Amino acid sequence: MKTETRPRTALSRGLAPLALLPLLITLAACGGSDRPTIPPPPEPEPPTLPDPIAIPPQGTASTIDLATWNLLYFGAPNQGPSDELLQTARVRDVILGTDADVWGVQEVTNRTAFDNLLSTLPGYDGLLANDPIVVGGTDSYDPNEIKVGLIYKTAVLQPTSARIIRADLDHAYAGRPPMEVSARLTFGGTTHDAVVIVLHAKASADTTSWERRAAGGHGLKEYLDDTWPSTLVLVPGDWNDDVDRSITEGRDTPYRVFVNATDSWVFPTAELSEAGETSILGFDDIIDHILASNEMMAWYRTGSTLVYRVDQLIPNYRETTSDHLPVLVRFEPSGG
Repeated sequence: MKTETRPRTALSRGLAPLALLPLLITLAACGGSDRPTIPPPPEPEPPTLPDPIAIPPQGTASTIDLATWNLLYFGAPNQGPSDELLQTARVRDVILGTDADVWGVQEVTNRTAFDNLLSTLPGYDGLLANDPIVVGGTDSYDPNEIKVGLIYKTAVLQPTSARIIRADLDHAYAGRPPMEVSARLTFGGTTHDAVVIVLHAKASADTTSWERRAAGGHGLKEYLDDTWPSTLVLVPGDWNDDVDRSITEGRDTPYRVFVNATDSWVFPTAELSEAGETSILGFDDIIDHILASNEMMAWYRTGSTLVYRVDQLIPNYRETTSDHLPVLVRFEPSGG
């Protein structure tokens, strides 16, 4: 006698009638065609970084401390330091240890690497030149090319808008026009409107590169004079040239237009050039400078400029971190 074969049903696959009832009700309420919502996967955890190295602080509670630093192909797998996690760790160590309030950074290649860095910097946030919030950023910067960025303490700087400026001089800036960030600068319970512009000028010592730097400098000054004639303005950057004499043999500084305009614009970092210091390993010049408006210079703490020799604190600094050194300036805001 043959055994009756029952058709395969949900029940025969192990679902009890009471367990099936809520599912049937849900499907009926949704018309029986919509699939249940699947939650998105969790955000990946940042990679584990090497142990930190102690970097003595340079920022102070009584000043606003600004730094500029070229990070040497940060996040690029085939350029700059070969160990990306180690580079991230050392950049983290310098930023957290130095305790500056605002960092203009250059040569950030990879968005994910930048985000991973920010995740290791409690109290800080940042903007990269091709962020969606930066007007014109995706037009001027491709995802895989080096970019300028801004890292800041959220208790000190609160960006209100950001945009790329002088994109019409893209060639003069070697394809990386400056990023301008309008912000509220808070210090001692008082808030001021301010503008921070991060610059990465054309490199190399040949005459054509000098001419492009000079064109970029002229274009930036025209823009600043027209747009921000009476505002707190800071321009941290890798200017790729000095402000006393040029790295191009036999040439004056390409930034003479700023150097001669001391009633409106000042390089406080010119003091470092006069002292014969360097901001890039293997060379004799300060090419990483900070420009400030006369309104900002009213707060400048005289003699506070510094090339921070973190290469003497981090083993194999050039191979693990960068070939540039952080350059810092302190400002002491008045109340009101």
